[in-house]
Amino acid sequence: MEVLARINSRFASLSPSEQRVASYVQSHADEIVTLSLGALASRCDTSDATVVRFCRSLGYSGFQDMKSTFIPELLRRGTSSHPELQGNDPGAAYYTRLVEDVRQTIQLSPASTMVTVARTIANSRRNVLIGLAGSAGVARIFGDSLSSIGLTAICLSDRVEIERMCESLGPGDVVFGISHSGETPEVYDGVGRGRSRGATAVGMTNYSPSSLAGRAEHVLLTSAAENLLGSYSCHPRVLELVVLELLCARIADQLRKEAATPVTESTSAGARNAQAPGNREGGEEKLGGR
Repeated sequence: MEVLARINSRFASLSPSEQRVASYVQSHADEIVTLSLGALASRCDTSDATVVRFCRSLGYSGFQDMKSTFIPELLRRGTSSHPELQGNDPGAAYYTRLVEDVRQTIQLSPASTMVTVARTIANSRRNVLIGLAGSAGVARIFGDSLSSIGLTAICLSDRVEIERMCESLGPGDVVFGISHSGETPEVYDGVGRGRSRGATAVGMTNYSPSSLAGRAEHVLLTSAAENLLGSYSCHPRVLELVVLELLCARIADQLRKEAATPVTESTSAGARNAQAPGNREGGEEKLGGR
């Protein structure tokens, strides 16, 4: 495997704590793709930051980048992407699994949290949506949905743009980070940065505790069991979109209720949107999206 070859060639240059991570990866290569960053750190009796440093010492951008290199080799060895779905009719087994995961995901989104987040977004000045890789696609779909009901959505997936935009956030803004693992640095750093400046911070992830969940005021969880493809599978994205569709329905309902009551400048989402810097008639502004 490419990762193991890199470890062998660079082991001596790693710090003692990084060598501990390296030894675990060497001995448990088949299970690394199913572990979260926090789980690997715990098994190596070290910190999340040490695992990230280890990955970067090998030349990867982070933990997810390193994990992705295991997948092709494991598939070539005959490892199933969904080993629990073996049998005469894996399609039917997967359908049952997906339906159950959708049900559990909906149960993980309490009405109180959904209502609070929906009300905040409906009355926001700007909604900054942050996601990388597959999460960036989910963020763009969510952004299109918000734009369709007249709210300002700014989708970010570039580190520099995330830092720049989150520095400018303040009360009345929402920063919404999406990361399946909850350990994408650009996402949780942006959410934390926006929150420190007074923006309402929302995180959507499959894992709590995680770095993203720890920085967000409001956390929306999915319930995707790990498989070989992890965040590169469509499965977690389907669950994220289910949560966001339910959230959009609540946001639209909130806007409908507000439209049916006397509108004042202090409560009008439209008035705040009109004053927002970079507002495009309630449309979606995409910065740094790739």
